[in-house]
Amino acid sequence: MKKLFAALLSLCLMLTACAALADEPSNVNWSDFEAKAANVEGQFATVGDTGLKMFIPAQFKDTPINEETLKTGTFMVLRTEDGKAVVTAQLVPKDVESFKAAMQQQGHSIWETIVNNIHFAQFSVEANGTTTVGFALPTESGKTVVFGFAPANQEPYTDLFKMMVASLQVAN
Repeated sequence: MKKLFAALLSLCLMLTACAALADEPSNVNWSDFEAKAANVEGQFATVGDTGLKMFIPAQFKDTPINEETLKTGTFMVLRTEDGKAVVTAQLVPKDVESFKAAMQQQGHSIWETIVNNIHFAQFSVEANGTTTVGFALPTESGKTVVFGFAPANQEPYTDLFKMMVASLQVAN
């Protein structure tokens, strides 16, 4: 009985520790993905006027953006040739705290993720069995840049998107 009680107490302590760690932001670095990226055809490209660059796998092609989409603040759309996966970048006319509050009000979880020493608010949105993962970053002008990756829950895109996110870094 003492062993069972000790095991249960240990389990409770571990769960408490895990819950405490969940409040810590995840930390992602390009150095953790460089070796894997060496096996993927692609190149780094600057992302609009964000001051960031990102590794773009060769299967993602720049997609022309129509006037209506430009009005929404979307300034980058990358799609696979078959159109099954998409990466977007959008400038949202809200500060990042207002953006996070709006996402939470819609029922989406938001957590902090640090990518190459850049703080992002990360979120995921589920719709019709598809997960879109997003990363929001405040700008100097008080607006928010939002990167979206979909479908983040389907292979082979899951790993490619992780690599692309890990590659987000300050453009030199």
